Amino acid sequence: MELGNVIKNKRNKLQLTQEQLAVKLHVSRQTISKWENNNVVEKISQDVTGKKKYKRFAITLSIIGVMTLSFLGLLSYGHHYQKEYIDLINPFLKTETSYAVMPITNKPIPKKDIYIQNDAFGNGFWQKVYAGIIEKDNHWAMVSHKGSYVFSLKLIDKKYWGYPRSKYETLTYFPYDARGNGPRTSSWNPFH
Repeated sequence: MELGNVIKNKRNKLQLTQEQLAVKLHVSRQTISKWENNNVVEKISQDVTGKKKYKRFAITLSIIGVMTLSFLGLLSYGHHYQKEYIDLINPFLKTETSYAVMPITNKPIPKKDIYIQNDAFGNGFWQKVYAGIIEKDNHWAMVSHKGSYVFSLKLIDKKYWGYPRSKYETLTYFPYDARGNGPRTSSWNPFH
């Protein structure tokens, strides 16, 4: 039985008019009429439905927010600790061309730390890369990379070094030293 019918039946059993019940409940006669015609139930139902929709929206928005923050956190972690494959999937990093001085060797070397210079001011980062035989007269490299993920490394002649340098700059290889160079990390910012 609907709420409106219950109210109407109880009112009739008590032999009250809508006006008399309204006076006893301190409401208007129109309110009693609306109750008996189930208008209030429809309004309550609409309110409950609206609140459920709002709750679902808020939960969905919260889940999206947590997932976005988690993804950005993963990208930050990967960029800072030079996790190559995380930098590879990072949609905010762009592929860049930088330059590096390679160690001279007459046999292929395993992954070796080299300093990849990003700009004319000497800024860059240390990264482990594979290299083949590197000759004395040809130990400069052009590096295509996305963050710490190296796509390719091409040996070039010294005259093709991409940044201006002073006449005293020899462009010689210096090995990585954790005490002198600090930890092999990049910025926490996953956007560059």
